[in-house]
Amino acid sequence: MAWQIDLRGKSGIITGAASGIGKAAALHLANMGASLALVDINNDGLDATAQEIRDNGSPPATPIQVDVADETQVQKAAARCLAEFKAIDFLVNAHGILRRTKFLEIQTPEWDLMLGVNLGGCYFFCKAVLPSMKERGQGVIVNVASLAGRSSSILGGAHYTVAKHGLIGLSRHLAREFGPMGIRVNALCPGATLTPMTLAVTPQEEIDRVAAAIPRRRWSSPEEQARVIGFLVSEDAANITGACIDCNGGSLMV
Repeated sequence: MAWQIDLRGKSGIITGAASGIGKAAALHLANMGASLALVDINNDGLDATAQEIRDNGSPPATPIQVDVADETQVQKAAARCLAEFKAIDFLVNAHGILRRTKFLEIQTPEWDLMLGVNLGGCYFFCKAVLPSMKERGQGVIVNVASLAGRSSSILGGAHYTVAKHGLIGLSRHLAREFGPMGIRVNALCPGATLTPMTLAVTPQEEIDRVAAAIPRRRWSSPEEQARVIGFLVSEDAANITGACIDCNGGSLMV
C-alpha cells in the first residue's frame, strides 16, 4: 500500500500559489485533503490553480489576490482565512521574485523590492498567523528559502541571496521563540528548480550547464519540492523544527 499523508480536517495558507513551487504545493496538499487559501498577486494564475484543484476532486480552495509586500493586504487576507477556516493549521510561504542584476548595477528601488517581497512578505504572513497559532498552542510554518540562502545564488543577484539568508534566519528564530508554544517552523531550501520564474530568465544552454554541475545531473521539479512541503506540514514531521531541509540533488556538497 502506498504511504499517503492525510491532511483532511487541516486548513492553511499557501503563498505564491499561482505558479511554480507554490502551485505544486497547493495541488499536493489539496490532494491530501487540506482546505487551502491560495495567495498570489497573479489573479489569473490563482484562479487556474483553484480550478485545477476542483477538477482533481479535492476540497475547493479559496483564491485571494494579495501583494505580499503590503502588510495591510496580508493582515486582511489572514483575517479572512481565520474567519473562513476558524483555524490556520499551517502557512507555506512559497512566493518569490528573481532578478539577475549584478551587484554594482542594483538600484535602491530594486533592492527594496527584492527584500520586500522575498523576505518582508514572509515576515508579514508569519506575523499575521502566529497569534492565532499561539492561542491554539499548535501550528506549522514552512518558508521556502533557497540553496542561495545556504551559499549564494547562481541565478539571482545579491539581493536574492541576502533575502534567502534572511529567511533562513527568520525561520530558525521563530522556531526557537515559538517552539515552546507548540509551533514548528522550518525552511525548505530548493536547489535549481524548473519553475516559470527560473525558466523565464535562464537560457537552455545555462540550464544544461547548471544540470551538469549537480551530482544528480538534473534540475528539481516543483512537484519534488511540494512533496517535501507536504511532509513538513504533516504530523510525520512532528519533531522537526528550526531545520533547513535541502532538496537540491546534492548541489550543497559540491
